[in-house]
Amino acid sequence: MINESDLAEMIPSVLTGVTVGIGSQILLFGDTASVLIQCPFICDINRVCSWGHGEDVATSPLLFDFLNLDVEGFSIDDFGVFTITFSTKMILKIVPEKNGLESYVVSTRRDIFPILVW
Repeated sequence: MINESDLAEMIPSVLTGVTVGIGSQILLFGDTASVLIQCPFICDINRVCSWGHGEDVATSPLLFDFLNLDVEGFSIDDFGVFTITFSTKMILKIVPEKNGLESYVVSTRRDIFPILVW
């Protein structure tokens, strides 16, 4: 399981790219880390929330608003919800599906962390 020191390693970083594919979307944080999303996500931009899904290509434009923004923090709660807070106070939350399948994968320089929730 990913821990606080792994998350701290990802700061400072900037969301430099979004790769959109069939069945997943990948957030690229420079050469520091990446997050592959195959589950629902919430974009909180100026207190307006929009839902998307990593497997739905049509929702990928929601992620483009975060491009080139500095990351202020990464966190993961007890339910596996991965939260990325940007310097503009915009927030991206990745919400794992409780189906026992891989919901998202965090890759850092140290390791690869698949997140599965039962």
